[in-house]
Amino acid sequence: MLPYILLAEDDCTLCGNFVQELDRLVAYAEVKTVENGRTFLDYLASRSWDDLPSMILVKYDLPDAKAPDLLRELMSEARYQGIPILVWSRGGQPKEAEECRSLGVKTYLQQPTAAPELEAVVHQIDDLLKAELSIV
Repeated sequence: MLPYILLAEDDCTLCGNFVQELDRLVAYAEVKTVENGRTFLDYLASRSWDDLPSMILVKYDLPDAKAPDLLRELMSEARYQGIPILVWSRGGQPKEAEECRSLGVKTYLQQPTAAPELEAVVHQIDDLLKAELSIV
């Protein structure tokens, strides 16, 4: 089984573009997507230890939850503490970024709005994932 990134994002177009770009640039990993906070938490709870994601990417402001609330719930369980978590947001507010980092987020990203930005974000995620998986 390939390592995978769990993406929690409600914008279907952005999800599709992200998956397509990751498939194009990062052949060693795949993406699984969920569209809201409840589905995100349910998905993770249903996974066995050996089927947890290698990385998590969460939109800051999902329709039913904000990333900090989801992070607090995740960080309360030991099984998720070793998974690198990234958050992205269209707003990119310093206060949001600081709050997420204080809750254990590895990287806070500006959510891409155009193809060149998406490619840059995927390259950044690729670098982080390679470091986590010790891929050279």
